[in-house]
Amino acid sequence: MLSFFALFFILMAIISLIAIQKLEYSASRALASRTAEVLASAINQARVSYSVNAAAKIRLHPDIHVQANYRDHNLAIPNPATFAIELGQSISRPDEGFILSTYSKYPFKGRKNSAGPQDDFQQYALEKLSTKNNVFERVETLNGLPVLRRAEAIFMKESCIGCHNSHLSSPRKDWQVGDVRGALDITIPLTADTDDVAMTVGYAYVMFTSFSGIGLFCMFFTLKRSNNLTKELELKVEERTLLLNELAYTDALTKIANRRYFDEVSKAMINDVDPILPIALIFYDLDYFKAVNDCFGHDIGDECLVAVVNAVSKALRQKSDFHARIGGDEFAIILKNVSKDELEKIIVRILDNIRLVNIPNEPTLSLTCSIGSSFITKFSEGTTINQVLKVADQALYQAKNQGRNQWVNKEFSTITMD
Repeated sequence: MLSFFALFFILMAIISLIAIQKLEYSASRALASRTAEVLASAINQARVSYSVNAAAKIRLHPDIHVQANYRDHNLAIPNPATFAIELGQSISRPDEGFILSTYSKYPFKGRKNSAGPQDDFQQYALEKLSTKNNVFERVETLNGLPVLRRAEAIFMKESCIGCHNSHLSSPRKDWQVGDVRGALDITIPLTADTDDVAMTVGYAYVMFTSFSGIGLFCMFFTLKRSNNLTKELELKVEERTLLLNELAYTDALTKIANRRYFDEVSKAMINDVDPILPIALIFYDLDYFKAVNDCFGHDIGDECLVAVVNAVSKALRQKSDFHARIGGDEFAIILKNVSKDELEKIIVRILDNIRLVNIPNEPTLSLTCSIGSSFITKFSEGTTINQVLKVADQALYQAKNQGRNQWVNKEFSTITMD
């Protein structure tokens, strides 16, 4: 879970950084477009003002000429088109990606090579520009840097139409007012080096980095704490489950298996596909234990039960021997992979250990027990646990009827149970 959220956060961080970069690009393009628009307006205003206020009046003077090749004559000034071209050239900075140029699809013959479309952009722009769409722009690469190129249409004015339709160098003689006679091409570098854009993007980066760091720290802290709490909860659940299982299968007084646990183990013994034979099922209970409770009280009786269980457990083998309390003073033992000789030795130890039990508060109290066992060498098909228990129970009652404080063993056989 922690790695998933970390991956998700990193992915969102990458997306956010890309979005900030897109914002920077959009801001740079918007600024470049606005700058080009202002420059185009200024150039056009200068050209129109020059045409109306200077060139038109100078043409009335008989000794001064208004022409494209004005440098070849002492008394000549540039015509409006030449003025606009040279104005753009004078303020251009090609090394920095800042270029202004004026061009036409129909330049005068004397400047066909310099005033006509110079590249694919200018050619394509002339095809796109019209009275309804007077601006065309797109992003290109110049000297390895991104630039915005903006072409703005130059329309034929009433003051210019006479010259263009009558001049000997004009390649077109059917101009009408409103025709697109050329375009102003402005190239602006797409760099975010202005104070406003740089400051805006800088603030965005700082805010993003700060909030990302805080968010990442809080997320990891929360997930770490959640993970620790989950582990603690799982540990407590596991401990509680073990405790509940122990309570469900353990006798509260003697701390050995209870009747429920004995029933499950004995049934599993019968149903085992490959049982560990021979098996001995043993029942034992204390002799005259009711009299002990009546004479000495139940507290002493409980002490006796605990002491007897401890004494019997010492007489058994390792943990493979199953020991359970199945009633008040009734107990059961299951011994797997046990021979008759070993069974007899274990029974003798049980009888001796119980006789040696000492109750501190009642030193004169002595205890004995009666034991019955069912010795199983084979489980025939159809054998039930009740049949096995019945044989051990019969052996126990026989031991009691014969005077108690002794052991009776019976061989288990399904034939004898029929």
